Amino acid sequence: MPTSVSILILHYQGAAMLRDCVASLRPLAAPDVEIVVIDNGSADNVPELLAGFDFVKCVRSDTNLGFAGGNNFGLNHCTGGHVLLLNDDMILNADFLAPLRRYLEEHPKVGAVQGKMLLPRRGNTLDVCGSFLTSLGFPYHYGYFKPDGPKYSRSHPVFSGKGACLMFRRELIPQIGGFLFDADFFAYYEEADFCHRVWLAGYEVHFVPSPPVQHLMGATSDRNPQSGFMLRRYLRNMMFSLLANLSWPWLLRILPLYFTMMFGSLVMSAVTLKKVQFLAHWGAFTHCLKNFGQIRARRRLVKSFRRATDREIFAKALRNPRLEYFVKTFTGKLADYVDEELP
Repeated sequence: MPTSVSILILHYQGAAMLRDCVASLRPLAAPDVEIVVIDNGSADNVPELLAGFDFVKCVRSDTNLGFAGGNNFGLNHCTGGHVLLLNDDMILNADFLAPLRRYLEEHPKVGAVQGKMLLPRRGNTLDVCGSFLTSLGFPYHYGYFKPDGPKYSRSHPVFSGKGACLMFRRELIPQIGGFLFDADFFAYYEEADFCHRVWLAGYEVHFVPSPPVQHLMGATSDRNPQSGFMLRRYLRNMMFSLLANLSWPWLLRILPLYFTMMFGSLVMSAVTLKKVQFLAHWGAFTHCLKNFGQIRARRRLVKSFRRATDREIFAKALRNPRLEYFVKTFTGKLADYVDEELP
């Protein structure tokens, strides 16, 4: 029998979306496919909500552990050799699972794969088709908000897949430090940190153009953008991850540009009186200074399992878009950026 798969769905709030997501998984239910829903301290009565879906195993955490801690908790309840992380605001089709599963079975050096997602609330444009690291240290989200087309219809290596739809080999966990996500991240950038460690352990991360799923997007994200929670977590987690995972030569190569960009954004937000953005950038710097000991501990851990050099990794996983990509990102016009064809 082929390697079994666990589909792990983390749920916090949004009962209707969870039910629609689980209903779409019914055609995938099989003896070698396990579906696990983690109630991450939500106010919903999840067992009652999922009554009638007898193919689902439901486990509850009494507190909200965040996306990182919740998936760590859920992984302990999965038995499959392959694990698919799935947001609860996804609608799948019956043909989605097989290509991801087959790709891992046919490519033993690929440790994780991300499938294709469409955004029905954005005119059925694409969600991210994997992300590349750039020489600035910031990610390049390939395909984001673009119409589907030939350039997004073939598999390719990426620095990071998106955690909303990411399948990985369970056997990797002991090889990348013994944990799925850094629980201290709580939410945002945790999947990029995970994928970076997959590369460091000598495996690769690929985008696979599976039959697309619908990502309703926003069901589990920050419900109050003005609070700055998402930006604060994203920036501090990204900075921590780069400092913890990059080798010294690549730290010296990337961080001067990265810190210049971060400091420039900090100053600009102060000048324009954007308090939320200022506090998010300031918080990233102060968090890493306060947790420098943890960064040093992570660097020692990475050294213990590293099997690939940064040069080897970034030959495949680093790609620099044209400057207008960053301009359009900061001005909210990313959909207008035209991705170049990958080699």
